[in-house]
Amino acid sequence: MSHAFRALLVLSCAVVYFYAFELNAYLFDAFEYSQGVNWVFIPSGLRLLLVLVLFHLGAVGIVLGSCLVNYLLGSTDAHVFNIVTGFISGFSPWLARYWVIDRLKLRADLGGLTVQDLFKASVIFAIINATLHQLWFFWEGTTTHFMASTFAMAIGDWFGSVLVLATASVLFKLYRQLIN
Repeated sequence: MSHAFRALLVLSCAVVYFYAFELNAYLFDAFEYSQGVNWVFIPSGLRLLLVLVLFHLGAVGIVLGSCLVNYLLGSTDAHVFNIVTGFISGFSPWLARYWVIDRLKLRADLGGLTVQDLFKASVIFAIINATLHQLWFFWEGTTTHFMASTFAMAIGDWFGSVLVLATASVLFKLYRQLIN
């Protein structure tokens, strides 16, 4: 794979992630638990999907997309907050992918994935992602109710993951039927 194609994949992930964030705000803003914590969070599912499929490239794209979201929709002066939040957004699905492949013994090429494997991956990802984000938010003083916010974020991340993974699965099956 050429460097130009890799760069295009990373930038595509960043753009798709940014617009998924915008779509989520449009569809589910009424379901926001607190700032940055949603009961349904589609971008989280996209994080998991992109990193499951593209691994490092997906994670880097998510970091860039998350930083873009933070700078365009958040404070433009909070450089450390924006960048660290971006890194957590890209690192948590990477860590979850590593965990499920290493601990649950899934194949690195994701061949033979079952619905149960995806369910386990989505739960592990939701817990890792919510915990890392809320630790950071608590450290920064942007959340005061660590446990409640972590729980709400994990639920939203899980719902978003299930929604995105189910949609991707249906689209993949339709694609396979069209080419056969």
